[in-house]
Amino acid sequence: MSPRRIAGILLTALAATALPAAHAQSLSDAFNQGAALGQSGNTAAQGQINTNTAQSNVPGYTANPPQASYFGNPGISAPAAAAANACAGGPGNAAGFGAQACNAVNFSQTNPSIRPNFTIAPTDPLLAGGKTITADPQAIAGNIAGSYSDCTVQTSTQPDIFQTEICHQYRTMDTLSCDKVLIVTPIQTPGCSAGQFLTRVTANPCPACVDYLAYDFTCGANDYVMHVFTINKSTGGVYTDLGTLNVPGTLNAQIPKTPGPTQINGYYCYQTYYSQSCSGTNCSIGAWFSNPCQGTSYYGVSTFAMPTTVSFTDTWDDQCAALEARAQ
Repeated sequence: MSPRRIAGILLTALAATALPAAHAQSLSDAFNQGAALGQSGNTAAQGQINTNTAQSNVPGYTANPPQASYFGNPGISAPAAAAANACAGGPGNAAGFGAQACNAVNFSQTNPSIRPNFTIAPTDPLLAGGKTITADPQAIAGNIAGSYSDCTVQTSTQPDIFQTEICHQYRTMDTLSCDKVLIVTPIQTPGCSAGQFLTRVTANPCPACVDYLAYDFTCGANDYVMHVFTINKSTGGVYTDLGTLNVPGTLNAQIPKTPGPTQINGYYCYQTYYSQSCSGTNCSIGAWFSNPCQGTSYYGVSTFAMPTTVSFTDTWDDQCAALEARAQ
C-alpha cells in the first residue's frame, strides 16, 4: 500500500469521527498501541461469548423466539400488519426493553412522513472534499514516508524473454470437377441461295377464261429470276409459258416498276413488269401484265417473309480456368 493511499485513509477517518487527542511519538507508535489494545480486548471478549452469558445479559433472550416462524414464510405481510396495529399509538402492553420493539415499529411507520428530505448533488462540498482527499491525500496530510516505515521503494527487473514460434501453411487435397462448354451461336443473315423460291404473284383478269396469270420469283446468283406463265384452272398445270427473265433484285431492297418478260410479234402481244417494297422482315412484290395490242392491263401482289441464311459461331466457356490457376 502506497503512502498516498494510507494518508487518504487516515484523513477520511479523521474527517468522519472526532477522536480524543492522542499524543504518540510517531504514527508507528500509535498504530502499535491500537493493535495491542484491540488484541487484549479481543482475548477478554472471547471468554464472555457463550449461551449462559447471553441468557443473563440479553433482555428478553429466548431459545425459541416467536419470530422464528417467519423463516421460509412466503409472505409476512399479515404478521407485520398485526405488529403495527398492536404498537399503534404507543409501546403497547410491553414495558422496559419490551417497549423498545414497539418504539422501533412505530418509528418505521411514522418516520417516512416526518424525516427531512434532502438531495446531495454531485457538486456538494462534502463529496467534492472527499474526492479531493482521495485524489491526492499527500497534498492534504503531507508526506508520511518519514514516519511510516512499511512503505519501501522496490525496483524489479525481468530479463528479456525470447521465444521461437513455428507456423505451417499447407493446402488441402480436394477432388473437384469442371467443364469446358462449347457454345454455338446461330447467326441469321437475310439472303437466299441461287434457285431458292421466293414467292408467287397471281392475277385472274378473266374469270370466264380457262387459265389465270402467275409470276414465280426465285433467287438468282446476284438477281431475281422472273418466270411468267398461265395456269389451267381445272388441272393446275402450266397452260401457257410466257417466258423467263433474270431481272434486278435483292432481298430487303426497294425496287421500282421494272420490265419483265415481254413479247410483241405476230402471235404474242404482252408486256410484264414487277416492283418490290420491303418493311422490316416482310417484302411485297407486285406484278403487271399488259396487252398493248388490246389496251388492257392487270396487276397482282404477294407478301412474303424474307428468307435468311444461317451461319454459326462457336466459343469455349472454360470453367476450369480458376481451378487450373489454383493448381499451378
